[in-house]
Amino acid sequence: MTSTYQQRYDDADDGLRFQDLTYEGNFAGMEPVTDGIKGDKMIRARAKSKVLERVSHDDVLRDQFTVDELNDLNNYLAWNIWDVLVMRATEGASGMIPRQEYELMALLEAPFRWPELLRMTTDEVGAQGVIDIGASARREIGTKVNSVHDWCLGVVGFAMGRCALLALEVIKNDDYLEEFNVSAKFMQRVQWGKRQNGYILNSQDRYRCLIHEQDVLDQLISAIEPLEYGEPKHAAFTRFNAAAELLSFLDHYDCRLGLGDTGPYVLPDGQLLIVRDLFVNEEAFHWSEACDEVGLPHCYTLALTIDPDKMKLAEIRVNDISTTFTRPKNYIDAITGGAVFVREKWNTPMGEVYPVKIDDLSDHLGRVQQATMKLYAHLARQSRRDLIWNGHFVYYTDMIAPHMRLAGVYEKACQDYDLWEVDQRVANYYYDITKRGFAQETVPFKIFSGKGYEPIPDGADLRRSKYRWM
Repeated sequence: MTSTYQQRYDDADDGLRFQDLTYEGNFAGMEPVTDGIKGDKMIRARAKSKVLERVSHDDVLRDQFTVDELNDLNNYLAWNIWDVLVMRATEGASGMIPRQEYELMALLEAPFRWPELLRMTTDEVGAQGVIDIGASARREIGTKVNSVHDWCLGVVGFAMGRCALLALEVIKNDDYLEEFNVSAKFMQRVQWGKRQNGYILNSQDRYRCLIHEQDVLDQLISAIEPLEYGEPKHAAFTRFNAAAELLSFLDHYDCRLGLGDTGPYVLPDGQLLIVRDLFVNEEAFHWSEACDEVGLPHCYTLALTIDPDKMKLAEIRVNDISTTFTRPKNYIDAITGGAVFVREKWNTPMGEVYPVKIDDLSDHLGRVQQATMKLYAHLARQSRRDLIWNGHFVYYTDMIAPHMRLAGVYEKACQDYDLWEVDQRVANYYYDITKRGFAQETVPFKIFSGKGYEPIPDGADLRRSKYRWM
């Protein structure tokens, strides 16, 4: 055996370093925190509560977190954000789409608007119903109840959103505690229901996202076709993966909400299985008309097997933004099998999801490429303001829409709660975010350094909202 990745799953192992940078956050004067498995251990060891350990069903059903638990979650999520985003920081500078600006607008709006929507959703289905929404992902492919969307519930609705509002100096560190509690608790319930091992994040489980039930995996595995690097079928599969992944990014305004990996599942023969959802046609986006015109489905799901020995795999991470990273970095040569499945709509029953033979992918590839060119042409004609507000719409609505859809309240959120509208405060912030490098320098520094995730003061009132603007 030439792979060593399984050593990463030993309790005493600290994993590899995927980056040389270290993190400080709210731990000034202490040993800097690393990335990866060691970093997870360090942050959890500094927690005052048990919220970062394996939590029970009763813990998840409790109505709210304590101040210590919120602070521990705040510190952990701040590190986790750094852990997954520093390696992808260059994605924030698109030549066509102003991502930093639209992401910031959504970070400012989500903490204002989501708590009411998530509380309404919880009222409709109950706390157990929210847990069940997370559990639904165990028996589905092509679902946006996945790592990145579930992570965003707490990261955008609480940790990073709060960081942005603090950086803009429109809240203080004890404001909106009731609302932040709602978003963080919703995240915990969904994630716990999905994982069902007591953890809520992949990084807590050595970067594993092992959520699918065995009979679901068996169905996927039964359709996998053998592939050999250098052969036409291998090239066809990886070419389709690349094209569909590009479109999934583009349809979601150049962000990772269009992609979702789970795994790595260890198969009996020692191969590793990754299950990858690529959402190439989101019906909530008006620009997805370009995808409708060529007849693209909501999602393509790829099941791919990797030979860890062939690539001398030392570590594999499926991180909390649904992305697979390996050391060594390139695993394309080691892909030994693949299958492609189609889910036509977000609510297509799983019994109607169907496979496509790799030899029959050329038609699908052609339509994916056509839609990509149509979308590029559409984006090129948009003003900067339109690009920012459309990107804001992706972030602000798509992160919570999958959960509201399954709860049956998405239409109610649109009609009765003005989901698609922009809060007046946030509309005014549009003119502030480009001043003095706020979007390009101030907020990225606050987020990536961890300096902006101010702790909640001891003794703060968990009922507190924001009662005055001054």
